[in-house]
Amino acid sequence: MESLLQEIITLLIAIGPWVVFAVAAVETAAFVGLVIPAEATVLVAAFMADRGYFALGEIVAATLCGGAVGDQAGYLLGRHGGTRIVARGHRLGRLWSRYEASTTDLFRRHAALSVTLARFLSFIRTLMPWFAGMSRMPYPRFLVFDLLGVLGWGLGSIALGYLAGESWDRVASALGTAGGVAVALLVAVALVLLRRRRRRAGAAPAAAGAVPVHATPPDHGGSPSSGAADPGA
Repeated sequence: MESLLQEIITLLIAIGPWVVFAVAAVETAAFVGLVIPAEATVLVAAFMADRGYFALGEIVAATLCGGAVGDQAGYLLGRHGGTRIVARGHRLGRLWSRYEASTTDLFRRHAALSVTLARFLSFIRTLMPWFAGMSRMPYPRFLVFDLLGVLGWGLGSIALGYLAGESWDRVASALGTAGGVAVALLVAVALVLLRRRRRRAGAAPAAAGAVPVHATPPDHGGSPSSGAADPGA
């Protein structure tokens, strides 16, 4: 990882903030985030901006635009090409098939959790736009919550890079650890939601098949006192 970040620093010096834009964009559009977390690149770029290599505005623009473009591309690719990935038996398709019900429910009912907060988690962030598209989440809803996530993640990462100074690599490592814990929490939440959904689905047929209890028994021929003739009459 350290040698990889050294190469990123070399590219930043040679090319400039375009590297930040490219890494932030392809992270979620082409799963590059599984190998190169964009937040580490942003931290490095923010640190270098603090040292005068770049203007801060360039890093902000590259980070926010790259993150937004990558997420929109990932959403569209997942919405229009996700079924082919599943049909071909790709690893992503197998993962989607296993958790399709719970993931779809998560994206439809909890947009802030599944889109905005997921933006702060490296592994989840990489898959989130694809799964949002494959779950057929309405695009306007995805766009609003995604832009909120990109804004918070981008500005937060840049601020951390500025504040961390030469300790940006330690901050990147800490973010990776925190991301792992948050991923575990998200998985736990998804499992709880799936279990609740299954319980509700199982309770619905039982309620539909229950026999209603009448307040009074049906009248089969009337009561003896009212329906029988008086023998003495």
